[in-house]
Amino acid sequence: MKNIKGCPFGTHRVIEPKGTLPQAATKIDNTMEIYTNELLIDVKTLNVDSASFTQIKESCHGNVECIKDTILKIVAERGKLQNPVTGSGGMLIGVVEEIGPDFPTDLKVGDKIATLVSLSLTPLRIDKILNVNVDTDQVDIEGKAILFESGIYAKLPDDIPEKLALAVLDVAGAPAQTRKLVKPGMTVCIIGGGGKSGVLCAYEAMKAVSKDGKVIVVEYSPENAKRVEELGLAHHVIIADATKPVEVY
Repeated sequence: MKNIKGCPFGTHRVIEPKGTLPQAATKIDNTMEIYTNELLIDVKTLNVDSASFTQIKESCHGNVECIKDTILKIVAERGKLQNPVTGSGGMLIGVVEEIGPDFPTDLKVGDKIATLVSLSLTPLRIDKILNVNVDTDQVDIEGKAILFESGIYAKLPDDIPEKLALAVLDVAGAPAQTRKLVKPGMTVCIIGGGGKSGVLCAYEAMKAVSKDGKVIVVEYSPENAKRVEELGLAHHVIIADATKPVEVY
């Protein structure tokens, strides 16, 4: 451990361009010797952002070895897993390995956590990729990551599987915001309502609008649209390409 306290927001690890925050930086320092206000994580699984994983998968035509190489290349070049095309990252689960004395936490070494800050700003080192699950966008690895003092996290619950907890926590803010914004009697349209975040938002919206409201889901995938209908998560489901707004209208 370095006997130095870094910036709470991680600017001490920005390599280029100087003067930016870690998320905006094109390269950050991913050496795993922690500052006194950092947390070291032994990483088990990366939950890659859906847009990022889809872009990588499509550019690799679904080839798993190509996906692995692309992920390793991004981390080697940037010191973090931030897709240069989409700009997005994801999140991770792992085990607390070391805690700096100035890191504010009640965690203990050995606790299992999920980071709730993006991989697009998280210093990450991948030693080996063990498995790529192309259906869930999850990548099992051997590696380390660092959480800054300002970084938020969730201690993993014991009553649901780790991978499920990771998938849910990845979009935890979206349904919470839906609950906050939606009122009884409203008409709510959820674009992309068949994905992970969309399904959770639709569930919250259906509860919130009550019997006088209406929930409409716009979804590109017929398979996802069918799932929304079967789960009863919308009053109306429209299959359409939301990237073509005039056609959808």
